[in-house]
Amino acid sequence: MMKTMHGATPSTVRPYGRLKLVGAGLVLALVGFLRMAKGVQVVTHGSGQPMFSWGLLAAGGLCILLALIPTSWIAKAADTRSKTRRQGR
Repeated sequence: MMKTMHGATPSTVRPYGRLKLVGAGLVLALVGFLRMAKGVQVVTHGSGQPMFSWGLLAAGGLCILLALIPTSWIAKAADTRSKTRRQGR
């Protein structure tokens, strides 16, 4: 693991990180659902870019799915050291 300036090992998972991710996913999905319930499929926001209601639903679902990833998998992916040393390449 990587050490910080003060010698402490940084945490892989932040406090309330999963709860924040689930909350953001629920908000996105709710906004997308409410827009679709009103019959709105696409809106353009201030910069003229389209925002799709089904895209908000999909993004919310993805956030919720990402919050379900086990901590052990996150720790394994965060470990960037190579398991085997490449020689001669």
